[in-house]
Amino acid sequence: MSAHKLKPTVLINLSASILMGVFAQLLMKYGMLELKKTAVRNLSLHPSPQTAASYKYAALVKIIKFLFIIFTDKFVAAGIILYLISMFFWIKVLSKIDLSVAYPFVSIGIIITVMLAALTLGEPVPIMRWVGIFITLCGVYVIVSSHKETSENKNKKDSD
Repeated sequence: MSAHKLKPTVLINLSASILMGVFAQLLMKYGMLELKKTAVRNLSLHPSPQTAASYKYAALVKIIKFLFIIFTDKFVAAGIILYLISMFFWIKVLSKIDLSVAYPFVSIGIIITVMLAALTLGEPVPIMRWVGIFITLCGVYVIVSSHKETSENKNKKDSD
């Protein structure tokens, strides 16, 4: 199945999964940027020198605190929830089309993420990264087009 022959419901589920993944990335990054300004910066994961036993305990406590701070941030938590929801859309897609057709579309999500990170988070995107994005788009086109040819050849053999 080529991209233009995908059923509308598959395209909707594919788009929903990809876009939710994109926004999940942006939310988690924004949350980490905010945490970096406050709580995470003040929480070193390297405890001060102590005895071996108390060092291990102190390190474990700091890691647990670190994870608690991260996962209770509203932006990081929203990103994780969005990822979980996107997974259900992705599973619906995989139940309808081949993984070899669906997965190349994930790179479109990567491209959208880079673009939105530049626009919303002010991340620099050098020209070589844009060249890579263009090459990625070309690769998606080639993969999806080759699948169309494979499907057409299979249908032709089946009719013989």
